Amino acid sequence: TTNNITTIITMPSTQRSRFLLAAGFLAAAAAEASDEPPIDIPSDTELQFSADPYADQDKLDMIKSGIANLAAIRYEASSFSSENTGYTGVYGDFCVYDARLNYVEDPSLYPTIDDMMLTSDHCGEHTYTLPLAEVVAAVSSHDINVGQTNPPVDGLLFHLGHSGAGVVSNALATFETTLVVPEHPAITDALFACDHIHNRHESADCSSSLQKKLVEDVINLATRSSDASITHAYIKFNADSTAYISMVRDILPHAPWTFHYRDSDTTLAKSTQANRNSCVFKRRQPSSHLAQKAILLGIDLDGMSQEDLCALYLSTLFEVAINEYENSETGMLVSYAQLVEAGYITDAVLPFLGLQAEIDADPAMVSANVETTLTTKSNTRGVPGNKVQHWNANDEVVHISDKVRAASALFLGNAMEVVERL
Repeated sequence: TTNNITTIITMPSTQRSRFLLAAGFLAAAAAEASDEPPIDIPSDTELQFSADPYADQDKLDMIKSGIANLAAIRYEASSFSSENTGYTGVYGDFCVYDARLNYVEDPSLYPTIDDMMLTSDHCGEHTYTLPLAEVVAAVSSHDINVGQTNPPVDGLLFHLGHSGAGVVSNALATFETTLVVPEHPAITDALFACDHIHNRHESADCSSSLQKKLVEDVINLATRSSDASITHAYIKFNADSTAYISMVRDILPHAPWTFHYRDSDTTLAKSTQANRNSCVFKRRQPSSHLAQKAILLGIDLDGMSQEDLCALYLSTLFEVAINEYENSETGMLVSYAQLVEAGYITDAVLPFLGLQAEIDADPAMVSANVETTLTTKSNTRGVPGNKVQHWNANDEVVHISDKVRAASALFLGNAMEVVERL
């Protein structure tokens, strides 16, 4: 143990922060799995962390003033029981990090909130855990008392993965008037909460209204800002969250939303590459849509190949998005092929997301910023030392195996035909 502690202490600061942030999330997972209250990772003295510069400050005051931001949430199997009048046993992890790092620096280096947190020693060493309902009540009261109005959520970005949503997110982040929240883990976990409880604990006692209240509270915390110059907030969801478009739209019914997709063969090929194939975890943690489709087709998820499983999973995201689009007047379908066309983002996507006034104010600068995002790789993990990587979409070569082609044709062919007709 002593040798392990010594190794941690001698890590470079950022590397140590990354390790400790991961350790904190593992501790949260362990607490949830045992249905016990949140547990602490080893003490500052035990691991000889740096002193917390905010040790003497009230943690709720730090959150209310915007010094500390939401990092993650954790909940229990009974948190959303229908017997409750509100969600219970839900905790938020908060730490100090710059939630606009994707504006202050090159957005391609910070494609997710996790990447922003990894640059913060405080998030690695001094995360604060508080009951989320208490935080929400305190923040709401504070904002009313001081007259703080948070920016409206003016756009929601959903996608299949590897389909260009990151390019649009990065373009949005270049505006001085925007707050872009890319793939916040707390939003993801809140959306998946009832499915997770059903899969992990085999419990059907999860109130959709209580879960929706949690999602609303998390979104409000994640998009909160006291900066009056910020007049638009945007959320880029991770691919899994596409299964929950209807829930998000119930909360934000007037917010424009985009669904980004790509030809099914390429999408599936990239989704099944090593280190990118998170879809294989859907065997044990399927969304309700995926579970229901598997039952409808008489398919055992455990017996499926990686290619078939991931194709089936992607097909459910397609179907949810298409259904929502057909029953909504606020959606926009964006293909990858359109996205890389000259002028499409500036002329079509950004105006749809409410930024026409900003474009009109300086069209040359906006066009230049968009061109930069189109020629910059947007998944370079954002830690100091990483450099911006330039790329050309037309030069990308993706190997598509026979297994991928077969699975794509079997499970995704119909969805592609439908979306191309819309």
